[in-house]
Amino acid sequence: MPALPLRFVPCALVAMCALPLLAACGSFEGNAMQRVFDSWKSAPIEEAKAQWGPPRSVQSVPGGTAYVWIDEIPAAHAPGNGARDAGLELPPATGQCQRKLVAGPDGKVTGGDWSGTACCIQTLMGRCAALLNRTKTTG
Repeated sequence: MPALPLRFVPCALVAMCALPLLAACGSFEGNAMQRVFDSWKSAPIEEAKAQWGPPRSVQSVPGGTAYVWIDEIPAAHAPGNGARDAGLELPPATGQCQRKLVAGPDGKVTGGDWSGTACCIQTLMGRCAALLNRTKTTG
């Protein structure tokens, strides 16, 4: 097998390093988000609404009601791009993190889940700590 040209070596190294980092990010994100949802189990949904603000939507689901919050995080880009400065560049895509808490008929949280492309970014920026149920973590 022939040796890779030198120009491909950095790309191969980046790819080999990026995959474990992405896997670790997903694992870290999943653990952090699971701690968030665990902190809300059995808490009144009104406490979550008071702490997180009004949900984006409310949906009837079997066994209760789902409350959905969506965070949008704008994509970062370097300043000083000629096309952007001239108004010719398309706006950057935003990342999203959707959080859902499900409350039973008694108004207590029974579970939750999350999805999106920007939850890991929120986790790394410390946003997940602000999502924990403050009444359980402080009192």
